[in-house]
Amino acid sequence: MIAPDRIRLTGSSAHFSKPPALRPGATIGVAALSGRVDPAKLDAGIAHLRARGYRVAEAANVRSSGGPRAGTDAERAAGYRSLLTDPGVDAIFFARGGWGAARVLDFLDPEEAARNPKIHMGGSDLTTLFAWLHARAGLAAFHGPMVAADFARAEPDPETDASWEPVLRGESPIAYAVGPDQVLSPGSAEGPLVGGCLSLLVALEGTPEALDTRGRIVFWEDVGEEVYRLDRMLTQWKRAGRFDRPAGVIIGTLENIRNNGTPDPAAVSALLAEHFAGAPYPVLRDWPSGHGARNRTLPLGARVSIDTAGGAIRFEEPAVS
Repeated sequence: MIAPDRIRLTGSSAHFSKPPALRPGATIGVAALSGRVDPAKLDAGIAHLRARGYRVAEAANVRSSGGPRAGTDAERAAGYRSLLTDPGVDAIFFARGGWGAARVLDFLDPEEAARNPKIHMGGSDLTTLFAWLHARAGLAAFHGPMVAADFARAEPDPETDASWEPVLRGESPIAYAVGPDQVLSPGSAEGPLVGGCLSLLVALEGTPEALDTRGRIVFWEDVGEEVYRLDRMLTQWKRAGRFDRPAGVIIGTLENIRNNGTPDPAAVSALLAEHFAGAPYPVLRDWPSGHGARNRTLPLGARVSIDTAGGAIRFEEPAVS
C-alpha cells in the first residue's frame, strides 16, 4: 500500500493521514455506530447517493431493529470494521447519530484503522469516533451530512448537498464568506480544524481522546440543550484549558437551544458574548454546520484560515490525497 499523504499539525508533532479522495462511481459504505436507523430514511438517503452515481454497501447491522441502538456494541463495531477492512469500500458514511458510539471504541483497533485510511463522514455522536481516529490512528475525518438524516430529506438542503462532494474530492482552496454579524471576536488565524458536537467533546475530558485545541481552529455546535447546560459545558471546557490557546473558534449551528423550555435566541447570544467577546483570537458564530438543515461539510484535520477583516473562512488544503 502506498503510504497516504499526511497533514502536519501546526504547533504539534502529530500528523493526520489523508484518506484517498472520493471519485465518481466510488463505493460508499453506510455504517451505524449509534441509534437505531429508520429504514425508510435509510432507503431515501441511499437512493440519493445512488442518484449521484455512487454504489452503496451497507454494514450488516445498519437495519438492526432491536433496542435503542443499531445492534449490540459488538455488532455495531463488527459492522463498521467490515466496511473499514473491505478493499471494495472506498469511503464510510454514517447513517445517523444518537448515542452509543463511545461504547464501541474498546472493540476497535487503531492500527487496523491506520492501515485502512478511508473517508469517514458524519457528525453528532460520531464526534467521539472521529476524536478516536484523530488521537489513536492519526486519521483525518469529515464533519458533514449523514445518510438517514440529511440525505433522507424530501428536498435535501441545497447548501448541504453542494458542499460535501467538493471537499471529499479535494477541490481546494475553498473560500466561504463571513458576515460582520457573525464575528464575536475579530482577527485572523490559521491552523488545523478540529471539533464536533460540544456535548460529546466535553464528555471526552478524562479520556485518551480528549481534544488538543492548542494552535488549532476549534469548531463546535450542539442541539437540544438548555442555556444553563450550554453554559456549564463551555465553563467546563474553559476551566479545562481548551479555550486558552486555540488559534481560533468557529461556532456552528446551535439548534433548538432553550431557556426554561422556550427558545430564547437573545439568551444564547448573551451567553456567547460572555464567553467569547474580547477573546485574543478570532471567534465566529452561526457557521452553517451541525444539527440544522444546513450542514456544510468540514475537513477535520486540514488547515483552515479565518480572516474577519476580509470576511472569509478558507479551507487552505485538501484533507484527501
